[in-house]
Amino acid sequence: MPRRRRTRSASPHGDCGGSPNEPRPQQRNAANARERARMRVLSKAFCRLKTTLPWVPADTKLSKLDTLRLATSYIAHLRAILTDEEVQPGIHPLNLVVCTSIHPLY
Repeated sequence: MPRRRRTRSASPHGDCGGSPNEPRPQQRNAANARERARMRVLSKAFCRLKTTLPWVPADTKLSKLDTLRLATSYIAHLRAILTDEEVQPGIHPLNLVVCTSIHPLY
């Protein structure tokens, strides 16, 4: 059986209807704009981080998670160099293989 539509009646909460806890359309639009701006800044930061990683071609499409993993492994490699830790010969410090499966430990 199809649902019945609610008829709109004069609301005691003002012009926009709904409960007093619902944001007004202007508030919702402002919140959406703030969220879009926040995501733009975050995306630019990830793009900048990706371009600073060595041995990653500029046209490589990396997820945010892969970018963070590569950045942390690069930082660990730099830390090992600065503290004169032994870096295993023959093994590249950065694992540039992009994982397609989800690792339960990450």
